[in-house]
Amino acid sequence: MTTAIGPMACLAAAFAWALAVEWFRPAVARHGATAVNLAKNAIASVLLGLTLLVVGQLSVLMMAPTKALLLIALSGVIGMALGDSALFAAVHRLGAHRSLLLQTLAPAFAAGFALALTGERLGGRALAGALVIVAGVLVVLAPRASGDATSAAAAADPRAIRIGVAWAVVAAASQGGGVVLAKIGMDAVPVLAAAFVRLAVAAVALALLRIAARGRLRTMRPASSDDDAAASPPDERAATPSHLRGVVGPTLLGTYLAVLLMMLGIDRSPAAVAAVLLATTPVFSLLIDAVRLRRPIGARALIGTALTVVGVALLSVG
Repeated sequence: MTTAIGPMACLAAAFAWALAVEWFRPAVARHGATAVNLAKNAIASVLLGLTLLVVGQLSVLMMAPTKALLLIALSGVIGMALGDSALFAAVHRLGAHRSLLLQTLAPAFAAGFALALTGERLGGRALAGALVIVAGVLVVLAPRASGDATSAAAAADPRAIRIGVAWAVVAAASQGGGVVLAKIGMDAVPVLAAAFVRLAVAAVALALLRIAARGRLRTMRPASSDDDAAASPPDERAATPSHLRGVVGPTLLGTYLAVLLMMLGIDRSPAAVAAVLLATTPVFSLLIDAVRLRRPIGARALIGTALTVVGVALLSVG
């Protein structure tokens, strides 16, 4: 049953992510998305671990059933490490907005996985609300999607577009599956402990993926000169703790707090409902951009936002 606290927590997480995206922009421009993603996950994992100690829930984590912990850990690997990496690969080939459009498939995957694994079904009104929210997000994204530039490789090679679409679908399936696995595991693990396990495992998985990727790059190119190092893209430059100091603030909001809210929302909502509400970040981003840049919101964006609000109301009632 969907109670108010679950949907509100999911919406708060989506809003926190939208704010954090703007806050992360300078660090991403300087160091690259992969380095920043790894840094924020590592920092937030340490903070969540310290929080567990302070509130005295470390013993709860230690006594949690192994199966539940493994499910939550797997949700971190699939939903955050694999899902984020696949999304980055899709954005590189399709551009941000086309990739985000395909991310609206995540709730459908979540609903399918939830039905198959737990028998969870949405009522008619809740299902209608979920569909209205997805429609609202699509309307918000669609006006800019047509002008979204793909990468040079995609523009020159249609095969790159097909690969980008495949990566985007993998990302959506990973995110939907991660939500369902986390929800199943949280039947026996409280929110704070689950958030720590999911994020910490995801951070380790991302670190291993980054090490593997850098190893492949070294074998594919000759020893680099000083000029090559200077010309390396942001993801390939070493980022020291002092250089990533600007990541701490947005990490507190967009990772530490947002992950706690996300896990609370997943725990208190059906998996498909949580996935739909967590997908509203683009709507919040549009509103934040309008305020930040002091520009009016277009008619289609207003319609999309209104649809999202109506869908949330239907979900709450349903």
